[in-house]
Amino acid sequence: MVPILLLLALAPVDAEREPPLPERPYAEMVSELETRRHAFGTRWHQPGAGRMALRDEARATVLDAITRRLMPAWYGTPWEFYGDSQTPRTGSIACGYFVSTVLRDAGFRIERMRMAQQPAEYIVKTLAPPTKTWRFRGRPVSGVIDRVRRAGAGLYVVGLDYHVGFLWNDSARVWMCHSSYLGEANVVCEDALTSPAMVSRYHVVGKLLEDGMMDAWLEGQVLPVFIPGKKPTD
Repeated sequence: MVPILLLLALAPVDAEREPPLPERPYAEMVSELETRRHAFGTRWHQPGAGRMALRDEARATVLDAITRRLMPAWYGTPWEFYGDSQTPRTGSIACGYFVSTVLRDAGFRIERMRMAQQPAEYIVKTLAPPTKTWRFRGRPVSGVIDRVRRAGAGLYVVGLDYHVGFLWNDSARVWMCHSSYLGEANVVCEDALTSPAMVSRYHVVGKLLEDGMMDAWLEGQVLPVFIPGKKPTD
């Protein structure tokens, strides 16, 4: 019998796994985050509030909730082209609905169904500012991941030829978190560099939780979906 210590020594160093499934009910986590959003909003409107520090605190709260609680709750939920489940691990969910549902449940006021059915390019334009959006055509996946690493830790949305999902740079690696139509066809969070779904002729990446998006979260404002030819003030 091989000694246990030897087996541990032979285990791969890079054995980090996706965050574990949360133990608390999903609805409870969503409700708690909404309560915190209201508390942040109250502080946001108080005279003399340090808004930059408060926004940064809110951003860290939302990032933690999405990456450590909301997205993990969906792991294993089956993918289906028309899937639009609103309950993790029940029914099925398409890639666009996964993105829009997680963001809605994180407290962002979005048109869940309309956004989910948009082309990935429009989803990125709805959520990310032009200055934090990057496009790649005919580039290797490694080039896309390198750009996300240079852009810093945080949450991103990535649009591909026929797919959309989240990229999460946790400072150690970049994860592709999405409702995958490949392999077992379910919601996964996997190494973006080796994710089969990242193979695409076109990639558009937008950084989420930037100041405008966070201000909308703090103020309870709607993030209107992008419509070609329509100005944001129309």
